Amino acid sequence: MFKGLVFFIKQGWKYDKCYILWRVLYQFVNSMIPVVAALAPKYIIDELMGEARPERLALYVGLLAGYTLIAGALSVFFSMDGFTRRCRVAAEFDSELHRRLARANLEKLENPDFLDMQEKAKKFLNSDWHGFGYLLDSALNIVGQTFTLAGVAAIIATLDIRVVLIFIVLTGAGTYAEGRAKEKAAKLTEQISADERGWVYYARLFENFDYGKEIRLNAMGDWLLKRERAFFTRVNDNRKQQNDGYIRSGLIGSVCTFLEQCTAYAWLILRTIKGTLSIGSFTMYVSAVTTFASALRTVLDNLTEIRVYDRFYDRLEEYLSVPAKLREDDDGQGKEGSAGCQTKKKSVPEGEHVIEFKNVGFRYPGSNVWALKNVNLILKPRTKLAVVGENGAGKTTFVKLLTRLYDPTEGEIRMDGVPIREYDYDSYMSAFSAVFQDYRLFSFSLEENVTLALPADEKRVENALRRVGFGEKLDHLPKGLHTAVYKNFDETGFEPSGGEGQRTALARALYKDAPIVVLDEPTAALDPRAEFELYCHFNELTEGKTAVYISHRLSSTRFCDEIVVFAGGQIVERGTHEELMRRQGRYAELFEMQAQFYKG
Repeated sequence: MFKGLVFFIKQGWKYDKCYILWRVLYQFVNSMIPVVAALAPKYIIDELMGEARPERLALYVGLLAGYTLIAGALSVFFSMDGFTRRCRVAAEFDSELHRRLARANLEKLENPDFLDMQEKAKKFLNSDWHGFGYLLDSALNIVGQTFTLAGVAAIIATLDIRVVLIFIVLTGAGTYAEGRAKEKAAKLTEQISADERGWVYYARLFENFDYGKEIRLNAMGDWLLKRERAFFTRVNDNRKQQNDGYIRSGLIGSVCTFLEQCTAYAWLILRTIKGTLSIGSFTMYVSAVTTFASALRTVLDNLTEIRVYDRFYDRLEEYLSVPAKLREDDDGQGKEGSAGCQTKKKSVPEGEHVIEFKNVGFRYPGSNVWALKNVNLILKPRTKLAVVGENGAGKTTFVKLLTRLYDPTEGEIRMDGVPIREYDYDSYMSAFSAVFQDYRLFSFSLEENVTLALPADEKRVENALRRVGFGEKLDHLPKGLHTAVYKNFDETGFEPSGGEGQRTALARALYKDAPIVVLDEPTAALDPRAEFELYCHFNELTEGKTAVYISHRLSSTRFCDEIVVFAGGQIVERGTHEELMRRQGRYAELFEMQAQFYKG
């Protein structure tokens, strides 16, 4: 039941031990304030109604004021410093989470089920917008309120233990009703999480400038609003069901509170009229019973909160376990040697490599359709391989398997005769430089967009940019290599055109200088002259390297040593351009279809 609570305690202790200690001290200091506030007025009032000795009155008031001052100061310190530490723990955990996500298996991250799981995990982490660590605060609040309960219960018990029992029954009834409402609300939250993701997606479309032209040119505004409202309506309907439950439980709680107050005041007024209670004692008991009811309700409410939100912990655990599988074997533990110790992954040796696909097949998670099937291919060192085919033929899936963004569903991929799963993941990835069709630039400097996580060498960066035709643009940038890409953080930044962005991505691949280069539609955003120049320099750019080139423009495949043609997720033809044209098969058909647009 309390797995989620244990999780937050571990995170707090791991990243900032004082965070836990400060929260405990904060609760302890605060818990004593109501007890003192109930006791002190009794002695002051009784002294006023009795001998009214100035020195006694000064002592009681001084003790009360002094404690309130010290407790208030400590409370503020523990609260504010605790909040800062809580933010630090949350930031540290976010960093750990982002580190895991950065290493996650891409096929998992692209899965809608994973995205829904992610949304539900966030619900747990933030306790439905209450903030990171809310469950831990709830648990510690129980500790503080328990101290308060013990103090005021001791006061009430001197009057009549039956009053305490009545309060427990009435408060328990109200809290039980509220707990049922929260249980129902938690079940609805799972559906709300999925619908909120859709709602937020459509809302962000209106805020994202990248979609602005399409929305206006195609009069999509009302159409998108209709879809956004459909998600919003479902969210709102479920929220209404939640609120209806809270209203009903709130009414029951109000009736119970009314009965508590009637019981307490009737009992105390009767005792005071009979003369068995002084006015000071009356004031003390009124404060004590009110505090007791409030503290007991808080304890029961917090227990309910913990139980309700703990149900989402399984989603978080599942969410955190997904990325961890990327660099491990299927069992998540790695292979073990004879001694039962985990075998260290191999490092990819420097130099040239032979890559072999052996009966490789791949299906996307949740799909019964094979995106690739029975792919067999050997990629030899310094080979220039072109991968062609129509949309959906399997080209991009092939490249993602080659670069191990995906792992095969069946079959095996080997590098230098060794299954690639036996290599350290990062070491294997270091053997590839890639430019994907959907490349991304970051709001960093131009230099950082080329080097990324690699050490910066300005001469090499500039050389890579000039080799891909970015030299003229570079000469006109206000800060040269240190000019920001985009204007998110620097108004002197520049907005790259499609061609400039693609050149930057190409320069990034050159700068990495890996032995295997993968180019996925590298000329898609280039004008005809720039595309022609890139083709002319292709052998120079990939000199001494193995290159895999994916393109729809079949005229660009002539400079490749071998061409493989994909159709329906399988390799249906392979050979040189001349060989494939002589066969008059699928490649020749596609080539002639494109060539007719350039014939007079």
